[in-house]
Amino acid sequence: MSAWFPAFQRRHTLFVVVLLAASLALSPLLPALPLTVQLAVLALAVALFGLPHGALDLALVQGASRGSWLALAAAIGVYLVVSAAVLAVWVTAPVVALLGFLVIAIIHFGLGDTEDLHGPQRAVEVIARGGFAGVAPLVFHPQTTRDLFALLVGPKSAATLDAALAVLTTPVSYLWVACLAAAILWRLWQRAQGWLPSVAELLLTTAIFAVFHPLAAFLLYFCFVHSVRHIADLGAARFPDAAPRALRWLLVESLPFTLATVVLGGLAWFVFGRAINFDEAMIRLVFWGLSALTLPHMILTAWWHGRGDPRPGDLFARHV
Repeated sequence: MSAWFPAFQRRHTLFVVVLLAASLALSPLLPALPLTVQLAVLALAVALFGLPHGALDLALVQGASRGSWLALAAAIGVYLVVSAAVLAVWVTAPVVALLGFLVIAIIHFGLGDTEDLHGPQRAVEVIARGGFAGVAPLVFHPQTTRDLFALLVGPKSAATLDAALAVLTTPVSYLWVACLAAAILWRLWQRAQGWLPSVAELLLTTAIFAVFHPLAAFLLYFCFVHSVRHIADLGAARFPDAAPRALRWLLVESLPFTLATVVLGGLAWFVFGRAINFDEAMIRLVFWGLSALTLPHMILTAWWHGRGDPRPGDLFARHV
């Protein structure tokens, strides 16, 4: 049991509540940024906050396999093969890839943000919290979200996208709203430790997705809520009794793979991005890239959890 992580969780939840409340209070004063600027800011934020938590996957494998180079090679193979397969689906069947990505995002974000829950309550809150990434934009900003999705799938798939959204949006939206209400009511009824900040976070996150542009809302949720929690959780698994050492380990261990991913993204932009307009290229770079990394990330972290969450290893931070 970590000595510092529970206190960090409480403080982080309070930080999230303050951040989201302040963002809502300031929203009338914030200028409406062009889509191009929003996409550039999102790409930078994902590189700084989102990529590092996936960059630690090989350290998990190194620790769980007791330094086996065969296991590391297999993990790298999982990333390369699964990521290539995901990108191939985006190219050949973009609407299928988009719907699959939304389902994966709901499951991944929901599970990552509900590790303190169990049973039916966790199942309900997985959909409620995970739905912030995949469903809330469709509920609150359907046309804007549809336009963003159209950039992701391309004009040739626009008709297929509209047909899929016409069938799926209403039932999925009702399911998400029902689970969100149930998650809030469950917390209110139980009144377990930390229930008030958790309820405030759920309500404020909902308000953020209702008020802000979908990209801005996703940035706040993905970077400052989901990613920070996951990164801190891994730091606590490596150094449960020393938060400063955990922070140094996180920085040193995640930096090489984060930089490598940014370089690969830059190469993809140079090779493919210049052939289409900036907005379309940037949104594909961010979300095609996230989907290609998220599925192998889920596979490897599920394997790690299945082995009892062993202590992560050191690929680069051996002397931290």
